[in-house]
Amino acid sequence: MSDVRLQVVIERKHAETPAFVVVPAGKVARWKLAATTTVEGTLDGVELGRRSLHRWDARRWFVELRADFLARIEKSVGDRATLVLRRASAELPAELQRVIDASPEARARWKGATDAQRRMLREHVLEAKTAPTRERRARRALLPPAQPRAPRVKGLGAEPRPIAVRIIGRNLPGRSCGPYTGITVGLAQKVGCHPIDGGDGVPADVREARWETTIQVHERDGAPAFRGPAVNGPPRERFLYLTWIGRKGGAAPAMFRRAKLRLDAIPPAVLTASLRSGVLVGRLALTAPDGMPLCASVRPPVLSWTSS
Repeated sequence: MSDVRLQVVIERKHAETPAFVVVPAGKVARWKLAATTTVEGTLDGVELGRRSLHRWDARRWFVELRADFLARIEKSVGDRATLVLRRASAELPAELQRVIDASPEARARWKGATDAQRRMLREHVLEAKTAPTRERRARRALLPPAQPRAPRVKGLGAEPRPIAVRIIGRNLPGRSCGPYTGITVGLAQKVGCHPIDGGDGVPADVREARWETTIQVHERDGAPAFRGPAVNGPPRERFLYLTWIGRKGGAAPAMFRRAKLRLDAIPPAVLTASLRSGVLVGRLALTAPDGMPLCASVRPPVLSWTSS
């Protein structure tokens, strides 16, 4: 396919987020894209390297630009530039292909991965500068070391069991934190949802915030496996997302922090009791030690799981 060439403006939503350029959907319509796609190209004649072209909405796609790249080409937010894009080769790096060909286990893992997971692994391997590092990355992903056997959870079997989950948050940080105002927090649904529409947001100055959802739990490879409308993450690292929305200056409200409530860290005894009661309750304080909204991965003892 021929290159796409267009004039763009370098944009950024917030100081903490990467800069980006927008690509109108009509410009890449002939590529018939259905999901995030790897592209190559140039910005004002400087090679971009392999980048991801992400869908924004039905009318727009976008490419993120790293700060070091912008500094190198002496461009900043608000500047105009000429963008040239082409679809990058989807051929697998030789080191990844050898691992797949040589091992039935690696081949099975590769076949069981989604298209998005395959793309991310391919790009992760290709980012390495040397062949030995590329092979190590391929082996680590497709032939991971054996995990220690998970503690037994009584009552867990192949048939999914529903559990009603209740999250109770206290000690909220307030409607204003740092540069952000009008802050709300909500239990997001799948990570691809727009953060404002993806959860039940409550003001961040309430005395107590509560959310409810339902998960299903079953046994997979000897360990608990979780799924549900609000469950995110890879199979061995499942979590629920609490998403913080705020306004910075005169900008529109947008997500600026997330907290991962790790389901894989639920104590086995608590999960066993929850299978009996049908209820799982997570309690946590929502203000971090620095006074800002709680974020990153959250496990016990910060997050307390009980069966009632």
